[in-house]
Amino acid sequence: MQRKKTFQLFVVLGLLITLPLATAYFARQGFELRISALEDDTPTHVVISDVSGNSFRVSWITERAVIGGILLSSQDRFAEDSKSSYHSIEIPGLKTSTEYKFELLSGTKEFKADDEKQYSVRTNGAVSTGKSYLVYGQVFSPDGFSVQQGGIITMRLESDTLSSQILSTTINEAGGYQFDIAGLLSKSLSRNYPYQTKVTAVLTVYISHEKTQVEKRHTVDFSINRQIPIVYLGDVNIDLIPAIDGT
Repeated sequence: MQRKKTFQLFVVLGLLITLPLATAYFARQGFELRISALEDDTPTHVVISDVSGNSFRVSWITERAVIGGILLSSQDRFAEDSKSSYHSIEIPGLKTSTEYKFELLSGTKEFKADDEKQYSVRTNGAVSTGKSYLVYGQVFSPDGFSVQQGGIITMRLESDTLSSQILSTTINEAGGYQFDIAGLLSKSLSRNYPYQTKVTAVLTVYISHEKTQVEKRHTVDFSINRQIPIVYLGDVNIDLIPAIDGT
């Protein structure tokens, strides 16, 4: 009898402990689901970039993490493998000097540029050689000390007489990104851009569907260095830059 009473006491105590925890957990889950339901799937900061003779890329941001995709006018679909708020999709295997219209897929919804006009792009007249020349960099968050975990970044190169086309990609969880500039074209897509020299890299970072972008400019000589200087999204005290001893 005494053992039975002790067992019942433990059961009651267990319920008293676990019920509040379970209630709080499910309440939090419900709150997070309600918040997620209020978030928007609408693509923002849409960038059409990396246009070549047989491909192009589209990058954009959504408030809610969803599977993004691109629907060409031919009904070909290109979709991501997992949900994210930061999207960047390359469309390969296209014809040269051809105009393509497309819509953005965001979750279960389709989005046009507006009610009358689709997103569109015209491929260049020449096909890429297939060679690669990767350049890379890292982005730090507005606090100046931690890496920026996710986002969209674009880059164009400038010299005294010529500007390049725009490239875009996503920022990974370590704040890193990379661009392949081997087939880089001029802004008009009419000629190759001479990137293996000293140029100004104009970098634009988008980290939120509602916040404005941040633009940074760095001088770099890609003939001797493939690393782009760190992009700091906030004001940084030079004496306190991470991993540098200021003493």
